[in-house]
Amino acid sequence: MDEELILLNPGPACTSRAVKNALLRGDLCHREPEFAELLTSLRDAVPRAVGLGNTHESILLTGSGTAAMEAAVISAVRRDKAILVVNNGVYGDRLAKIARANGITAHEVSPSGDGLARWTTPIDPDAVRTALREHPDIDAVAVVHHETTTGMINPIKAIGEVVAETDAVYVIDSISGMGNEDQDLAEVQGDILCGSANKGLHGLPGLSFLMCSDKGIARLSEVPARSLYLNAASYLSAQRKGEVPFTPAVQVCYALDEALEEYEAAGGFAARTHLYRERAELVRSSFARLGLRILIEQPHRGNSVTTLHLPDGVSYPSLHDELKSHGYVIYAGQGGLSTEYFRICTLGEIPWHRLEQLGDALEQSIKAARS
Repeated sequence: MDEELILLNPGPACTSRAVKNALLRGDLCHREPEFAELLTSLRDAVPRAVGLGNTHESILLTGSGTAAMEAAVISAVRRDKAILVVNNGVYGDRLAKIARANGITAHEVSPSGDGLARWTTPIDPDAVRTALREHPDIDAVAVVHHETTTGMINPIKAIGEVVAETDAVYVIDSISGMGNEDQDLAEVQGDILCGSANKGLHGLPGLSFLMCSDKGIARLSEVPARSLYLNAASYLSAQRKGEVPFTPAVQVCYALDEALEEYEAAGGFAARTHLYRERAELVRSSFARLGLRILIEQPHRGNSVTTLHLPDGVSYPSLHDELKSHGYVIYAGQGGLSTEYFRICTLGEIPWHRLEQLGDALEQSIKAARS
C-alpha cells in the first residue's frame, strides 16, 4: 500500500489486498446453494466477531450504513407510536430525519447548552430517562455509539440500562464503532444494532447489517411494513431460509467473508481494539507536537476519528490538497464545523509506517498551505 493513497476519511476505509482480491472469486447467482452457504456463514460470523454470537441474530442488507439505520428505525416502531432519538451530531440528526421521513413521530434529547456544546458532549442517560417518562408513546430509543461527526463516544451501556427498564426497544447506530471501539457490545443491551462491512471490520462498502436480540426480533413482527426494500422482517424471514428478497452484492459478500477471516485470525475484537488505541495514541502524539487542538475532550474520544481545529491561516481545501500530494486523504468537518475543523480518521487497513510518517506530512502540508 506504499504507493496507494491512504484514506484518512471516515469511510470508505482502506482494505487489504486479500479483501480486494476476494471480489475476484467469481460470479455467482444468489439463488444457488453456494450463496445460501455464504449467507449463512456471514450471518453467523458477523455477530460472533463482535461478541454477540450467542444473543443476536443478524440481517444482511445490500446498501450503505444509512440503509441499516433506516431499516432499523422503520422496523422498530409500532403503528401510532414514537421514537426517542439522542441527537448530538449529524448521525443522531439523521436518525430523527429518517423517522420523520417515514411518518414516525420523533422526540429528541440533546445535551444542554448552545453551539459546540450540543455536538461535543455525550448525552446524560438521566435525560433519556426523563424523556421516557414525559413521552409515554415512545416505542424505541435510538442513539449513535460513535458520532463520526466529531469522534465522540456516547454512553451506550448506561443508556441501555435505562431503556431496559421499559418496553421500548434499544436501537444503536454502531456503524463506525462496531469492532473497533472499546465498548463490549455484549454489555450494552442493544436490541437492534446497525453495522457496516466497511469501517472497523475492514470489508468493502456496500453491505450493511442489523443485529437483533430476541426482543428486537419480536418487535419486527409487530411493526407495519413501511418500506418494500428496507423492511427488516422480510429480510429475516428470507435469510432464515438461506434466501434473500432482493439481489445482493454477491462480490461484496465475498470481501466481507475475507475481512472477517482476517479479523478473527488477527485476534478478533481484543486485538482490533488494541490496534485502534495504539493508532490513536500514535497520531495524536503528532497532533500535539504540531500544536493541533482536538475538539473532543479526552474522556469522550473514540479511537478512530479525531476532529482537529484548522491551524491559523490554513484553509481546509489547501490542507487537503497538500496532504493528498503526500499520499493522504483527510476529511472536512460537517455542518457548523466545516469552516474551522477537519477530521483525520484511522479506520481500515493502514500500514503502521504510513501513520508514523503522517506527522511530518502534516507539518510540511501546513507550512505549504500557509505560503
